[in-house]
Order: sequence, then C-alpha cells, then structure tokens
Amino acid sequence: MQSKEHSWGKLIKLHRQKQQLKQDDVAFGICTPSYLSRIENGMVIAEQAIYEQLLARLGINLMDQQFKQQEQISFLEELYEKLLSNESLHQKAIEKLMQMQSFGVQLEEDLFAKLVYSRYLLSIKEDDQARNLLLEIEPFIHWKHDRLTQLYVAITGFAYLSFLEFAEFVEREERLPCAHYLQTATSFEQANYYYHLAFAYHRNYNFQKALIHIEKASATFSHQYKPLFQLKIYSMKGVIYNDLHRFQEANVEFNAGLDLLNHVTAIQTPMQWSSIHNNIAYCYECQGLFEQAVHHYKIANESEEDLLAIINWMRACYQLGDFNLLHKLLNKYPFEQFSVQHQKYQWRLLQFACKKEITLESLKALDEEIFPYFMEQDYYSLTLFYAPLWGQFYEQLHAYKQSAKCYKMAFTASEKVRQRMSS
Repeated sequence: MQSKEHSWGKLIKLHRQKQQLKQDDVAFGICTPSYLSRIENGMVIAEQAIYEQLLARLGINLMDQQFKQQEQISFLEELYEKLLSNESLHQKAIEKLMQMQSFGVQLEEDLFAKLVYSRYLLSIKEDDQARNLLLEIEPFIHWKHDRLTQLYVAITGFAYLSFLEFAEFVEREERLPCAHYLQTATSFEQANYYYHLAFAYHRNYNFQKALIHIEKASATFSHQYKPLFQLKIYSMKGVIYNDLHRFQEANVEFNAGLDLLNHVTAIQTPMQWSSIHNNIAYCYECQGLFEQAVHHYKIANESEEDLLAIINWMRACYQLGDFNLLHKLLNKYPFEQFSVQHQKYQWRLLQFACKKEITLESLKALDEEIFPYFMEQDYYSLTLFYAPLWGQFYEQLHAYKQSAKCYKMAFTASEKVRQRMSS
C-alpha cells in the first residue's frame, strides 16, 4: 500500500470533487491552492495537521477515516486468508464484499476490495467476470513490493490456472520473476504461490522446475496447521515424482497424504479420497502394475464418481486385459456422459479397441481426427499410449506406412516431453 499521507491526499481530492469545490475554497486559510494540488497528487507530504484541517473543511474526521480504513483492510485480509485456505465464506461477508465494489478505482481500499472480490469470483468459477475485473485493476498496479502488487501477482497466478493457461503462467514467471514480490507476504501466501507455480510447470511438462517449486512450497509452509493445503502438497509432489519415474518417492508422498486423510476428519471429503486414490492408481498404471491400478481406480470412484478417474479406470482395464469389466464400464458410462474433449476421445478409442473386427478406414478415421488434437493440446501421455496401440492395429492389417506414422508420432511426443523435462 502507498503511504498513509498519499492516501489522505487522494481522499481529499475525491471528497473535494464530490462536493464540487475548487481548490481555492478548500485551501483558504490552510495552505495555497498550488500546495493543495501537490498534496492531492502525492507530490509532497505535508504535516499531519494540514491533512486534518483540509479534511475537516470537507466534513471528514481523519481519525474516524483511518479507523474505517483499517477495519476495511482487516476484513478484506481475513476474507483473502479464508479464500486461500478453501474455507467457505458466510453470506453476510460475501454481501459486505459486494457492497465494497465501487464503480471506479478511486482509493487504494477500492483496489484492495476489487482484488479480493476477483479471487472470490475465481473460487466460484465466475472466471470471465474475474478476468475482466483483473484487467480493470492492472493499470493501477505499481509493481513495487507493496500489498496491492502482492495480491495482484498471486490472484492473477491463480487465474492462469483457472483458465488452463499453464504455459502463459510459466512464461510470465520466466520473463518477470513475480515470486520475489511476495517475499514480505505471509509464509502461507508464499507457499500458495509456489504451489500454483509447481502446478503450472508440471502441466507444462517442466517436471524438474515443478519439483523445485513444490519443494519451496513445502519448505515455506512448514510448521503451520492447514491440513488441506498439506494434503495438496503431498499429492502434487507425488504426481511430480511419478512423472519423473521416481515411483518409490511418489508412493511415499501419496501414503503421507492417505495417512493425513485418515487422521484429520475435517478434510475427509469424497473428493479428497477420490483424488488421492486416482493419483495412486495412475502411479501403478505408469509402472505397468495394472491390477493394482484398477483396484485403486475402483476405490476412487466408490468415493466419488469422477469422469476423469472413470476414463482412467477404463484405460487400465484395457491394459490389464479385463475386457468384461471394460465393457461394463463403457455401458454404465456412455459417451454422452462425458463433456471434456480428451475424455470423449479416449472413450471412443477404447470402445473401438474392444472390437473384434477392425477396418483400415475406421482406424484412419479415428487416427486423423483424434491424434492431431492430442498433439496440439500437449496431451503427450495420451499420445504415448494410444498412438503405439494404433500402430499395432495398423500392423495387423499390414498397413505399415500408417503404422510407422503412429510410432513416429509417439516418438515425437516422447522427444517433446524429454526436451521440456531437461529445460
């Protein structure tokens, strides 16, 4: 935040303009109009008595104004802490936050309120409204080590994740290292930002950098009792280790997460049980331990039905060779139930792969529609599984040119992952 004197200058200007008074009218007997102009624009810092007299002439008590501002900032900080901790907000608090949303950005308290409101909007998936608000705020950010810059950096980072703009988030951090703006923020806020960076780097296949940032998050967060966030760190670290093929270390993190879930009732939600078992299942799948993978995908979906875990379960069934269970799952969860594009494509590929008779034309139709999408969207792990499978199907039909094309596609995906992992 700017100095209190700069805030007082803005406050004087705001209320003078609201009351349609000239600078001469307000300054008379206190200071010159030109000096008032410099006070209003933050070009000089006057004695506190001057500010008190100028505000009094506008009908404002400086002490009351300071108390009101501190009360508002404390309320907003408390709300922001709850949003970071994934705690639900009381309806009265939400209504109060909405009442603080002025039509313009006149005082720094207005900026603060808008930033916290944008974070609230992201938490309820009103992403477009949040982005528009952040774009409105952006020109007023000074990019200094102040509270407003800290909030803007952290909230826009979270917004990148909400919009699945992982590469853009990574690019911003590489171009303009923003983490240093949070050096004076609370350790929990710093840990959150490192966690979000780790998430973005991981989804951008920069696994080594993802590991660096999740370790920073873990170190910064130590000795705090926020079990849900600790669970997120265990899970994220396990996922990163898994993609680095450090499976034993991944299992240590996932087991720590399970242990935490078993002992902290407050975080024992169906979603958390499903998520941790889905991660464990995928870890087994990556090791070729398909029976264990199917077992944990089943547990994940018994906790809470999740379409991502379901499509993963189907894929593991295929790899295990349990076509009876796969057919049951395909019938229980039909194509129409899926809305995410890569899940819909996987459903079609798996359903086709179960057919006893395949034709070259049907193979090519799916190949040409789906695999370019996987590559364009950087779904390299999906390409690495399905492209070689299609290559085998082409080989069975003696379509060796098409088969070679699929194997080449898988090799390209593998190289892209390797390049990003080593960057």
